[in-house]
Amino acid sequence: MLDLKLDTFLVLCETRNYTRAASILNITQPAVTQHIKYLESHYSTKLFYYDEKRRLHLTENGKLLRAFAQTVQADSIQIAQYLKAPAEEPDEINIGTIVTIGESLLPLMVAEFLRRYPNKKVRMYLDEADALLEQLKNGRIQFCITDIHCPQEMYESEELFEGETICICSPKCSLAQKTVDFCDLTDFRLIFRENETYSKRNLMKILHDFNQDIANFRSYVEAGTINAVKKLVMENIGISFTYRFAVQDDLDNGHLSQIYIRDFLSRSFFNMAWMKKSFFTPLCLQFLDVCRAVMSSPDFPSKSLLKLHSKSELAL
Repeated sequence: MLDLKLDTFLVLCETRNYTRAASILNITQPAVTQHIKYLESHYSTKLFYYDEKRRLHLTENGKLLRAFAQTVQADSIQIAQYLKAPAEEPDEINIGTIVTIGESLLPLMVAEFLRRYPNKKVRMYLDEADALLEQLKNGRIQFCITDIHCPQEMYESEELFEGETICICSPKCSLAQKTVDFCDLTDFRLIFRENETYSKRNLMKILHDFNQDIANFRSYVEAGTINAVKKLVMENIGISFTYRFAVQDDLDNGHLSQIYIRDFLSRSFFNMAWMKKSFFTPLCLQFLDVCRAVMSSPDFPSKSLLKLHSKSELAL
């Protein structure tokens, strides 16, 4: 169990309010203050400071302690599960990934991992990018593959590859395989993932970069999964934006077509991330090696990615 004083510290990091922290922890406000003072005395440093508007902020050393405490908290949950498991039970790894990768690339990586380590058990969690980092901190997963920035003071991360977002449609669509201006798309129905997803936020950024909005399109459909979006596009219901690697097989077999947009380029970097200085770092690196081996194999659909990154490139 995480030391109570560090637990108090983490709650205060989240709330930035002594009264709310006390309420969450079900202790008194003076007790919260006492815990923080103890930590500051123990580490001989200030952890928080107030600005001119009496808003509470972390010091730089406070940020370092938060990263350490979050790793301890996450690892303690995972280690508790590990120690409770019978000795004859195979090791279990808990992987998180954004939905797009979880429904396309990750199964290839997990399959190769299990071929190499057949006695391992694997749990795969598909979620939004922001939620995955929270799951790392609360110990539900040991590492994740995501497409958002992972702060270095809190997470270890290694870049896996660079991917692009493209516009897709049915082969029956009048824009299939054509080069058009962005404004030409608004005559069509737009299909996208539901609200409160990173995919939706990414779409909104793309639209706003071209001075467009969802309301400018003829109509729209919100769908819960990537596969639902693809099926709707295949039925020639509308067009959509998605990562190329998620639809490369469908493009190759003619189930989907690409719409080429003048002056359009949207790229994202995909990283594998885990808690900084985690006990499970060797396991994370083990899976990372498998991922890189899979992506460098002749059978991997590498044309769906802009760039694959090797260890030597990452070291430069």
